[in-house]
Amino acid sequence: MDENIRTQIDQYISALYAPEDDALQQIRHAPQQHDMPAIAIAAHEGRLLQMLALSVNAKKIVEIGTLAGYSGTWLARMLPPDGVLYTVEKSSKHAEVARQSFEQAGLSDRVEVLQGDAHDILQKLAASGPYDFVFIDADKTAYTMYLNWAADNLRPGGMVAAHNALRGGRVLAPQSDDDRAMAAFNRVLAEHPQLESTIIAVGDGMAIGIKKR
Repeated sequence: MDENIRTQIDQYISALYAPEDDALQQIRHAPQQHDMPAIAIAAHEGRLLQMLALSVNAKKIVEIGTLAGYSGTWLARMLPPDGVLYTVEKSSKHAEVARQSFEQAGLSDRVEVLQGDAHDILQKLAASGPYDFVFIDADKTAYTMYLNWAADNLRPGGMVAAHNALRGGRVLAPQSDDDRAMAAFNRVLAEHPQLESTIIAVGDGMAIGIKKR
């Protein structure tokens, strides 16, 4: 598909199904205001995350990679009143900006921002599982580790989703360590004995796996 047409289609879907309110717009622009990388998901990908989480009636969600809280806001907004989102962020700066974002969006009562090394935090979170939904959008070379954690800590029927599964098409001919890591991740997901899986070719690719019952 022509890249210009693809962009127009993404914009069409976002405008129709994922219009941003003031809070989401401000959170999307927060990285530029705080000298952070502008690498958050797009609005239509946020809506896709909501639909995926809703499809498994998610009440307990783990997000690995918070940035400014944009994707977390989409996820937290679909939670029931007694639901909770645990979002894991290595950078103390990003974590503080995200806390401000969730406060601004009125979601502080259902979001816990956990700042530190993901490996250590996930070990602790395992004690509070199982979880209904896990979203991965962090360091690509650790995706397979995060996937295996999700497979072990999801309830049967729970779902894991991972962003950047296609790397702009570069998984077909990897050019960097991140590209190679994502190509390897996709293969592990496809063959994972605990998960039924596929990739949804929306945006930069959303890989999903549902834990077998």
